[in-house]
This record gives sequence, structure tokens and C-alpha cells, in this order.
Amino acid sequence: MGLLDILAKLGILRFGAKKAVFHSGKDMPAEFLMDDVVNAKRDLTTREDLHKAKEWLTGNAGSKAPTAARFCTACGAQLDRTAKFCTACGKHV
Repeated sequence: MGLLDILAKLGILRFGAKKAVFHSGKDMPAEFLMDDVVNAKRDLTTREDLHKAKEWLTGNAGSKAPTAARFCTACGAQLDRTAKFCTACGKHV
């Protein structure tokens, strides 16, 4: 789960639009039933999201666990884990 996904689930970031035709309330998508929900899959927290978070917090995620990204302090370029110099600007990190 990336930064934009986390911000969307927290309600901080909302973007997008959805258009639909429905003939009854039963057919109405979740986006039209709730305020400030633009994309139900992205904006709403599901059981799957909770399960992934629980695995990550308990350390059972294995290779699926996100690794901390490193960035250059001078130019902001993303660095490899073992990099000693920035590949974009050449600064020692």
C-alpha cells in the first residue's frame, strides 16, 4: 500500500469521478451512497486492508512487507539500499 492509498483511506486525499446509471437503490454503487467517497475500492477500508496491516504490524508479512525507501537529501532522487552516492547528482549519502 503506497502513500496515496493511505491518504485516500484516511480521508485526506480525494480525487476522481464516477458516472453510473442505476434503476433502484439496490443497484446503486457505494460511491453514491456515502459522502466524500469517490472510489469505493481505494477510499474505503476493507477486511483485506486490515488483514494486510495486521500481518505487517506483527511481522508475518515476509517478503510482502514494504521496505523503507531512501532518498537523496540534495536532489530528492530515490536511492538503492546500498548506495553510497546519489546516481542523479553524485552527492555522498
